[in-house]
Amino acid sequence: MRFLVPRSVLVLALFAALQLFGCATPPPPSGEPPATYDFTVKLDWLTMPDGVPLSVTYWMPVAKTPSEKFPVVLEMLPYHKDDDLYQRDHGIYAYLAHRGIVGARVDIRGTGSSYGVTPDREYSDAELNDIVSSIALLAQQPWSNGNVGMMGGSWSAFNALMMTMRRPPALKGIFVFHGSEDLYANDIHNIDGGLHIDPQYLDMELENIVPRSPDYVLNAAYFADRFDQTPWIFSYLHHQRDGDFWQNGRSLQTDYDAVNIPVFVIGGLLDGYRDYVIGMLDHVHSVIKAEISPENHTGGPGPHHEWRDIAVRWWQQVLQGRDTGIMNWPKLLVFMRGSVPPDEDLQETLGSYWAVDWPVTNTRWMHLLPQRDSALTEAPEPPGEVSLAYRPSAGVGVLNWWGETTPDMRPADQDALVFNSAPMTQPVQILGQPKVVLRVSASAKLADWIVRLEDVNPDGSVSFITGALRNGTQRFSRTNPQAIVPGQKFELAFPLHFTTWTFAPGHRIRMVVTNAQFPMIWPTPYKMTTKLMVGDGATAIDLPVASPSALPMPALLPTQPSEPRPGRRELGPSDLQPGPFKFERDASGHVTATAHEGTSYEVNGTTVATNYRTVFELDDRNPAAMEYRAEGKYDIKHDGRDMVMSQVTLIRSDARYFHVSVVRRAIQDGVELKSREWREDIPRDLQ
Repeated sequence: MRFLVPRSVLVLALFAALQLFGCATPPPPSGEPPATYDFTVKLDWLTMPDGVPLSVTYWMPVAKTPSEKFPVVLEMLPYHKDDDLYQRDHGIYAYLAHRGIVGARVDIRGTGSSYGVTPDREYSDAELNDIVSSIALLAQQPWSNGNVGMMGGSWSAFNALMMTMRRPPALKGIFVFHGSEDLYANDIHNIDGGLHIDPQYLDMELENIVPRSPDYVLNAAYFADRFDQTPWIFSYLHHQRDGDFWQNGRSLQTDYDAVNIPVFVIGGLLDGYRDYVIGMLDHVHSVIKAEISPENHTGGPGPHHEWRDIAVRWWQQVLQGRDTGIMNWPKLLVFMRGSVPPDEDLQETLGSYWAVDWPVTNTRWMHLLPQRDSALTEAPEPPGEVSLAYRPSAGVGVLNWWGETTPDMRPADQDALVFNSAPMTQPVQILGQPKVVLRVSASAKLADWIVRLEDVNPDGSVSFITGALRNGTQRFSRTNPQAIVPGQKFELAFPLHFTTWTFAPGHRIRMVVTNAQFPMIWPTPYKMTTKLMVGDGATAIDLPVASPSALPMPALLPTQPSEPRPGRRELGPSDLQPGPFKFERDASGHVTATAHEGTSYEVNGTTVATNYRTVFELDDRNPAAMEYRAEGKYDIKHDGRDMVMSQVTLIRSDARYFHVSVVRRAIQDGVELKSREWREDIPRDLQ
C-alpha cells in the first residue's frame, strides 16, 4: 500500500513559485469548477482524548465574509506529510482549498510529525479511535460548517471505509480509491487466501522508525515510541487464516448495512484493489457512485482524466448541499479495454469509458469447458482428467499481485494446464467477474489452485487479463481451514478478479490452471501432482459478456498540473527507480526474484535518501525451503547530523515453520546508537 494516489497528482507543474502561506488562485481550465479562493497552509495540532497531539496540516481557504464557514476533508496516513508526501499532499489539497474546501492531512500517532507510540499494526484500534476523535474536533472548529468527509487512496481508503462502520456523526461522505472491504483476502498479506510477503513490508517498517519530523531527534522517547516497537510482520504471520483480527471493525464485507452516508469509490483495472468497488455496488444501500479506470496503483497507464474535479463536485454536493449534477451520473463509469497486446511498459490502454448502471442488465454468460485435448469449448465433451506436476516457481509473468502491466505470458504458461478456445469470429466484450468451478485432487495435504484468464493474439503472443487463487485447505471455510485428503476429489468455486476486455476477431480465449504464482504467493511446501477433472460439467469458466450501454457519459476533464510547493526538490534521477522484479533461473531449478528501488530529495533543508532491496529465493527441488530477504535504509541529513535507520528482514521456511528475524540499527554521524533484533519461529498454518 505504499503508493497512494494516481501519478497525475504527483506531477510538478510549471506554475510560477507560490508563497507558502499566501497562495493565489490560478485561472481555471475550460470546463472546470472555478478556483475562486485564495488559501493559506497552516501547521497545527489535534489533541486526542488521551492527551497525545497529532500533527495536522490545513489547506485553508481565505473566507470572503466574516461568517463564511467551510467543509473539511480529512486524510490520516502514516506516510510523513512534512517530508515524504510534502508535495503529493499539496497537489491534492491546494486544488480543494482553491474551491472552498478545507483539507486536513494528519499523521497517524507515532508516525511522521505526530507524537505517541507507533501502533502495533495497520488500522489499529488507536488509529481508528483517533480518526473518530479527529472528525469530531474538525467539525467543531470555528471555521467549519460541521460537515466532514474522508478522502484518500490505499491506506487512507481502507481507514475511511472502516469509518463508515463506526458512523461518527459529523462524517457525511467518503471519496476513496484503491480500497478493500476484505482485509484478509484482498490486501497484501493473504491474497485470495494465499500467503503474500510484499516488498512494501520493509518500506512501511522503515517509515515507522523514522524519527519525528521536523527535528528528527534520536533520544530515549524516540527509541521507546518508535524504534523498539515490534515489527508488524510478526503479527501478520501469526494470523495466517481469516478471523477477528482481520474482520472485526475492519472488513466492510462483514457489515455493509452499516454504510449510511454517500460514498464514491474508485478502482483500477491494473490495481490489486478493485473488487471492493463491485462488493460495494452489490451490497451498499446508501448513495453510491463508482469508477473503474485503466490505471494501476500509482496512476499509470492512461488514458487519464482529472479526478480532483470529480472530488470537488462530490464534496460540494455532499458537504455543502450544492447541486453539482453528480448525483445524476450513472452508478458506474468503467473503462472497457480493447485487445491490449502484452507490454510491461504500457503507457496508454486501448479502449474507452462506458457509463452503466449496476448490475449491468445487458449481460449474458459465456459458458466454456476445458477438455482433455486442451481445447476450451462451449459444447460438452466426454469427461476425463489431466495431471500437473507442481513447480513452485511457476507463474512469474503476473509479478507481485493481481494488477500491473504484464509481459507476454507464454513463458509462464509453460508450467500450467492451458486450454484455448477457437478464434473469435466477432468481438466478445466482457465486463465483471468471471466465475470458475474446478473439480480437483492433489497428492499432498496442502495445495493452491490459480486460474488465469488470457488472450491469445493472432501473432501467438499472450496477454494477461485477470486471475484468482484458492487455497485448497480453505475449500469449506477461511476461518477453519482443513488439510486436503490426498487423492480425494473436491470442488472449488470462486470468482476471478473484476476485469473488462475485448476479444477481437481472430483472438482466442485462454484459461490457465496452475498451482503456483511466484513470487506473489509463498509456495506450498510439498512436492505433488494435482489432477483437474475436465469435460462435461466437471470444470468450467463463465465469462460475463456485455453490450455497450445507451447511458450518456459525463464529461471527464483532462488532467491538470499540480501546484508546486516551495521547499522540496528532487536530487536528480535515481538509478533505483521502482520497476518489475528481475528473475534469474539456473539449470538446477534455483530461482531468484529481485526488486530494488530508492529515492533522494531535499525538503526545507533536510535531505532524505532511501534504498530498498528485496530478494525471493526458491529451489524447485525443495518447495518448502523458500527465502525472503529485505534490506533497506533511511538516510536523513538534518541540522548538521547524518542519521541512518536501517532494517534487514529475513524469512526462511521449511515444511513446518517460518523462521523470521528482523534486525534494526540506528546510526548517527557514523556511530551506532542502538541495534535491536527480533527472532521467532512461527508455525505454518496451512500455508
